[in-house]
Order: sequence, then C-alpha cells, then structure tokens
Amino acid sequence: MVKNDTLDKLEFRKITEYISTYCQTESGKKKIRDLRPSTDRSHIVTEGNKIDYARNLLIKKDIPPLEYLPDLTDAIYRSRIEGVVLSSKEIREIYRLAQMSRKMVGYLKPEDQTDTPLDELRNALTVDKVFEKNIEKIFDENWDVKDDASPALKSIRSDIREKELSLQKTVNRLLKKLSEEYLVQEEYFTQRDGRIVLPVKAEHKRHVKGFIHSESSTGQTVYIEPAEILELNNDILSLKFAEKREIEKILLVITRQIAAKSQELLDAYNIITALDTLFARAKYALEIIGSIPTFDNGKPIELIDARHPILLKKLGFEATVPLNLKITDQKILVLTGPNAGGKTVALKTIGLLVLMAQSGIPIPCHPDSNLHIFEKVLVDIGDYQSIEDDLSTFSSHLTNIKSILENANESTLVLLDEVGTGTDPVEGAAIATGILISLRDKGALVVATTHHGSLKLIANQLDKFQNCSMEFDSEELKPTYRFNQGMPGSSYAFEIATRIGFDEKFIDLSKRYIDSDKTKIEEFLIDIEKKSHDLRNQIHNLELENLRLKSLANLYQDKINKLEKQKKEILEEAHQKANILLSDVNRKIENAIKNIRQSRADKEVIKKEKSEIETVKKKTLSYLEKSRTEESSSYKLNVGDYVSIKGTTSVGVLDEIDEDKDKALITIGSLKIKAKYSSLVPAKKSDFREYEKKKVITDYDHVKYRLDIRGMRSDEAEFEIIRFLDDSLMYGLERVEILHGKGTGALKQLAHSILKKYKGVKNYYFADIESGGDGITVVEFE
Repeated sequence: MVKNDTLDKLEFRKITEYISTYCQTESGKKKIRDLRPSTDRSHIVTEGNKIDYARNLLIKKDIPPLEYLPDLTDAIYRSRIEGVVLSSKEIREIYRLAQMSRKMVGYLKPEDQTDTPLDELRNALTVDKVFEKNIEKIFDENWDVKDDASPALKSIRSDIREKELSLQKTVNRLLKKLSEEYLVQEEYFTQRDGRIVLPVKAEHKRHVKGFIHSESSTGQTVYIEPAEILELNNDILSLKFAEKREIEKILLVITRQIAAKSQELLDAYNIITALDTLFARAKYALEIIGSIPTFDNGKPIELIDARHPILLKKLGFEATVPLNLKITDQKILVLTGPNAGGKTVALKTIGLLVLMAQSGIPIPCHPDSNLHIFEKVLVDIGDYQSIEDDLSTFSSHLTNIKSILENANESTLVLLDEVGTGTDPVEGAAIATGILISLRDKGALVVATTHHGSLKLIANQLDKFQNCSMEFDSEELKPTYRFNQGMPGSSYAFEIATRIGFDEKFIDLSKRYIDSDKTKIEEFLIDIEKKSHDLRNQIHNLELENLRLKSLANLYQDKINKLEKQKKEILEEAHQKANILLSDVNRKIENAIKNIRQSRADKEVIKKEKSEIETVKKKTLSYLEKSRTEESSSYKLNVGDYVSIKGTTSVGVLDEIDEDKDKALITIGSLKIKAKYSSLVPAKKSDFREYEKKKVITDYDHVKYRLDIRGMRSDEAEFEIIRFLDDSLMYGLERVEILHGKGTGALKQLAHSILKKYKGVKNYYFADIESGGDGITVVEFE
C-alpha cells in the first residue's frame, strides 16, 4: 500500500489528472483519478496487454466510438423500482449507452477472427437493435415524444392544435376590437399560469369582462383573461394535462424495458467505462511514446531511455535528457553530483515511473525496460520542518526515516533525497551511513542523493553499494543532466561559483580553508569524470569510423564482383556472337559446296576448297578457345607480390593465399579486399607506387552512411529516405543509419514503414543506447 503522501511527493496525481482529460465518460475520468499502484503482477501485465492492443487499434482504426456519458448507474437502478418513470433526458443517455455498446463491439471485432486481449470485454457488451428501435420510435431528433408514439397521444395533440387555433382566432378578434376602443396598452397577448391573457389599461379594467390574473409592476396594466376565451383556455389546459399523463404512460413503458435490460445495461456501462480508461491510457502512451515495461524478478531492474513524464510534457521529447539505469545485485545506489544537476529529478523519475507502471499506466521508456513489483514505496523528499511540532528540518527528516526503517523490507523501494543533511557534516554522514546499511540489511532497494564526500568512499567499499552521479560539463561549466552509473560525482562547488561570477581571488581564498584530502578527492573525481566523458566520445567516434570503413570495404568488393560479372557477360556475349558467325560461315560454305557439286566441278577443286574451309574453321575455333581460356590463365603468385584484380587498374599487395578455396586477401591503399585467387594477375611495383599517391576510392567520397531527417516534413522525409536507400544499394553499402530522432515518433514510424516494404533491406533495428538508441535506425542490406 502506497501512502497518499508518497503519491503527492512524487506528483503521481498530476499524471492521473492529466490522463483523465483523455476520458469521455464521467465514470472513466473518476476511475483514472482513483488509480493506485497494484502489487498483483498478473493484473498489471493484463492491463498492459490491453493498453498495447488499444494503442494498436488507435493507430490502425483511428479513435473508438466513445462519447461523453454521465453517470447512469442511479438512473438504471431506479428503473427497477415499480412505478418510477425515467425522464426523457435519462432515457436519451441510456439509449446512447446501448448505441455506444453496439458500435464498440464492431470496433473491437478483429478482422482475422483471432483472440485479442479485449475479447472478454467485447463479449460482455450488449447489442440489441430492437431495444434501440423501440426508443427511436418514441422520440424525434430533439428528443421530444413524437405525436404517433401512441394513438391516444396523437388524438390529444390534434385536439390541442384545433383548440389553440380557435383560441388564436378569438383572441385576435378581441384584440382588434379592444385596440379600436383604446382599452389595451398594446395589440398583443401573453400567458399567465398557462392561460392566454390580454394587457388592459388599468382605468378600463371594468370595461372588459373576464378574470384578472395579475397586474404590471407600475400598476398601469392589468392582465385579464376575457370571458369569451375562458372556456377555450380550460379545454386546452385539460388537454395539456391529458397529454402529460399519456407521455408518462409512454415513458413508463420504456422505463420497464430498461428495467428488463438493467443488468445488461449496467454491465455495458461498466465495460464502456473500463474501455474508456484503457483508450485514455493508450492515447497517453502515444503522446509520450511510452509502454508498459516487463515485470520479471528473474531479470535485473532496467530503465532504458526513461524520462520524467511531467518534464517530458513541459520540455518536449528531444529536450528531455533520458535516464538509463540497470540494477543487478545492488541494493543501495548513492547518487552524487552538482547542485541543480538533476539528482532529485532522477530520484523522482525512478519513483514516479514505478508507481505509474504498477498502476497500469504506460511510462516514457523503451519497451525492453524491466521492473520488479514493490509492495511499498517510501520516500524522504523535501522540507519536513514543522513549527507546530517544534521540529527542525533535521529532526523531521529523522522522524520520517525512523518510520521508513520500521516499515522497510525486501519488497520496498526507498527514495532518500539529501540523506544526512541539516546537521554537522561529519555526524550527518555517519548517520546517513547507518541508515543506508540498515536498509540494505532489510533487503530494501534504496536510491539516495547526497553531498557527503565520505559516502562516496563508503559506497565504493561496502557490499551491494554502488556509486552513481549526474554528469557535469567541466568545460562549459554547466550540468548535462545525464545519469552515470558506477561512478561518483563531484559537487563542482568552485566551478559553479566561477560560472555564477565569483572572481578567481575569491575562489583561491575559499580553497585555502577546505580540507586538502577532500580537495584531492574532488579533483580526482573531476578528472575521472572528464576522462570517462572523453573515452565515451572516442568509442562512439571509433564505432562510426569502423562502420564507415566496413561499408567502404563492402562497397569496393561489390564493385569488383560487378566488374567480374560484367566481364563474364561480355565474354559470353562475344562467344555467342562468334558461334553465330561460325554457324553462318559454315552454312555458307556448305551452300558453296552444294553449288560446286551441282555445277559438276572437278573433285580435286572440291577437295582443295574443303581443306581451306577446315583451315578457317580451325583458326576461328582457336581464337575462341583463346578468348575462353584467357580469363582463367593461372599465375604463380606468392604472398608479398604486387597484384591487381582482372578488369581493374588498382594495384595492391597480396597478404594471404588459399588456393584450395580459391581465396586471397590483398591490401589496396587503406582497404583490405577479399578476392578470388584465380582473378588475380601480377602487377608492377611502379604501378603500386603511383597508385599509393592517388586518393583511394575517390569516386565514392560523396557516399553518405547516415541520413538525418530530423525536422523534415513527412513527404520530404519519405523522398529523402527512398533516395538514400537507392544510393546505398547502388554503391553496395552493407550497413547504413537513418537519424530520425525520438520526438513524437512520426518520422521513426515513417522510416520503418518504408524499410518494411523496401526490397533489398535484410534487417533494421535501433542503434545501441550509447550510439543514439531508438533515435537512430540501423539498416542492413541483403
């Protein structure tokens, strides 16, 4: 059970209040506001599956047919009471409920008839078109009861219209007469208590026979019901009462039909409410590009690209720095770093995301994130000073932490902000150490922020403790808000003071009065942090360079293969043409011989002609054979020889030979190229020197290995992606990157939809976290 104070401290209610705005029904809004963390893993996972499915439906089918509904529970229950008649407004809302239930069944019905996470809810919804038709027959488009709702009502309303027409004629005649006699103030009539009256001047009230209903505030006008229309008014009023009674009879019939279906309607109302909350959370998931993490106690706790949801809404996706955290066997995370560096935000992010995920609310993180179920989340954040109880900030913190120590166990998450502050630093650090060790021994998972330098050393020495820090850019003198796990951080007090504007003289004066050992530790931490930052940048740059070189090598090898293929095609074409030529020559020779025979030429002449023909054929065949064998001529090559690949002018050094497998490895410029051993020919050393002077792969310098589409419109991005993929395939690249950013996810979805259909793409996936995570898609070609 999570206390309300914890929910408030971590701003959980702000999240539920915001998500409730996505709901259509009043009960749905209330249900979202009442969400609380659950410890039932099965329930959390089931809710997550439903939300994921709802999110996919929003993408495929647009918004569901959910509309505003008030709370109908009371009206449906009252329909069961004998003699109760529901109002037209209540019946209208119940009709809309039945209509919405039917439409949701159609919306949730899968196209392929497979099982879905929402099947149980869909099957429990009511579909009764006869019930809907019965209500539609009674009401018009304005939800007034129709004249033909019953024969009696039709007759009554017909009589009312007839009487009212007669009344109007009589009144118009009276008005004209009284107006001519100057007895009325103006030529109009009005109503009092549902009866027609005329505005007569007060001084002439005795000249008009009839019943006085009222007079004006000035007393100058008296409203009189003339005797001539008294009977007609009585008739109309009686008919109005009859109309009202008949309408009540009609509404009673509908109320009884509602009572007969009351349980189905109540079930449908509750399911519509549940669906409303699911789709509200699904819409929220789309907004924050979020998901429900897995809950597997057999795996480490891991938050990947996690963001604080309130900061995300305020700053946007790109401007919010993600938090990456992985907890294996650690129990105590000691978080250090500069003031205003994001320690408290990181602390609250972890706590809030745990509360949200256990409440069945998607969180802004990568879907591969994993959490454990916590029965309790205990926090000590903010100022607990109490004037009323005469407690200082430090005493209030200790009182709260005492309660945390008493209640913590192995399924508790504890968040402590600035533990051990508010008293003497040495004593505060000692108390903080005792608190953390006690919580570790209870098996609780603790994240604690602190400025105590000694805690950094203790966290490095004690079992199940781990240092963490918030990164600070020592060159720009400003925080980066990046979370670093496994490394303590400096407070950067002097650096921040310098940034604020304190001069060097003041900084030097202050440094004289700091403990020399502490100064050395802080300087050491700053140096380690800077080197770590530089090392990460170097690794990132090396990975990019490795990708570039690998792509170049694949490009060059592909070019060689293409040239070989072209050469074979050309030779084959030449062979075919030569064979056609030979066939044609042979045909012509045979025709010549035939002609010779028919002309009865000398046998010796014929023999001589045949000999010459055979000589031509042998020479032609010899030429063709030479062409066929030329490409397979073998050379005795050794490692270290200068060679080139047939059909190319590039010269390299032969590094490795495997004649059995017809493989060889050569170095051309800065590239290592694999080639067939049989495709190599000797080359001159002078050619190699000349080649060395040239710029390698000059023709391919313009090839791009990364496309940046951030900020582009959809149509512009689509054109650039397709052109980039076409160029990459043409130049034989094996692996490229598309930088689309994380933003709203629209560009990422666009890129993936294109890659899914593009021929030649073997695989695509997000880059490693340190290389850009899901802001970059890596593409591999076949």
